[in-house]
Amino acid sequence: MLPEIIYKGSVKDVRGKTGVSPYIFEYSDRYSIYDWGQMPDLLAHKGECLAFLAWFFFDYLEKKGVKHHLLGKPEGRLLSVQPVDVFKPASATKDGKLVWDYSAYQKRPVNALVPLEVIFRFGVPEGSSLLKRTADPAYCKEIGLDHAPETGDMFAHPVIECSTKLENKDRYISRTEAAKIAGLNETELQNLFRLASDAAAHLKTCFDGIGVTLWDGKFEFAFTEEEDGARGFMLVDSIGPDELRLTQGGMHLSKEMLRAHYKGSAWLAALEKAKTLADERGEKDWKNICREELRQSPAPLPKEAKEKAEMIYMSLCEALTRKYLGTSVYKDAWPLDILSTSLKDLREKAAA
Repeated sequence: MLPEIIYKGSVKDVRGKTGVSPYIFEYSDRYSIYDWGQMPDLLAHKGECLAFLAWFFFDYLEKKGVKHHLLGKPEGRLLSVQPVDVFKPASATKDGKLVWDYSAYQKRPVNALVPLEVIFRFGVPEGSSLLKRTADPAYCKEIGLDHAPETGDMFAHPVIECSTKLENKDRYISRTEAAKIAGLNETELQNLFRLASDAAAHLKTCFDGIGVTLWDGKFEFAFTEEEDGARGFMLVDSIGPDELRLTQGGMHLSKEMLRAHYKGSAWLAALEKAKTLADERGEKDWKNICREELRQSPAPLPKEAKEKAEMIYMSLCEALTRKYLGTSVYKDAWPLDILSTSLKDLREKAAA
């Protein structure tokens, strides 16, 4: 018997008893894009693939000296982890704007989620949101760039950004605001960024080994208490194609393939409008605006797109397992070069 669900997410559920180790991550076949939450389709085998990949990458990074919350190997779509506290900020509308209360993090908690997504970037793929922010020279300087990048540029070292994690939508923020809301001192901020940069570099080397380009991704961390009384960090949540942007042969092998399918759709245009309206009104539930006021929800995927999306997860599992473990997990998965060719054919068919 599995323990009860204590948190139901758009992609995975958390089972266990609150505050008692272990928690069980139960990965589903659901997927989420553009902060929407659960989309209409289920992707076969996705849950077990994500559980396997999370274990694989945490294990890979542990061998490089990176701490994490993983406790054991996956059992199907289940993965056991060390629990951490999550202090969700309360929200209120002030002067027509939605504001968030992060006061719990000013008490400098340990064994608690850092309320940030730490984003790393090795380059600028087509459609990267980085291009919007780097139009500001001051922002370029803050993240270590001496000029605004262009699509296709690659960086010698990963560029690190931050966004909020626990709000109603992800919001990119400055390093000053990141430190403020998370209660980080300057040393902790630098240590967090250094850890993210090192872990990203190790992942890039891993993907290079199977001929896949890692462009960017995101990490989540929790505060740990070190022997000297200072606070350190460990990786938490998950690592896999849903957190990374990957390409092979110029084709996306991650959720970006799913995002691309909806670009130009009436639903995505309404989604962006709903977010803007919510900001202007100081409201939290922008999805309700999209559904009820703008009358838009996402349509299901075409059959061929769904099947190829499913294959992305299985083919990545198979390629990594063959390369680094010398075994096979999905013998029927397509080789990555064949998969990327098939995805190119699908894109060209959709554009015709």
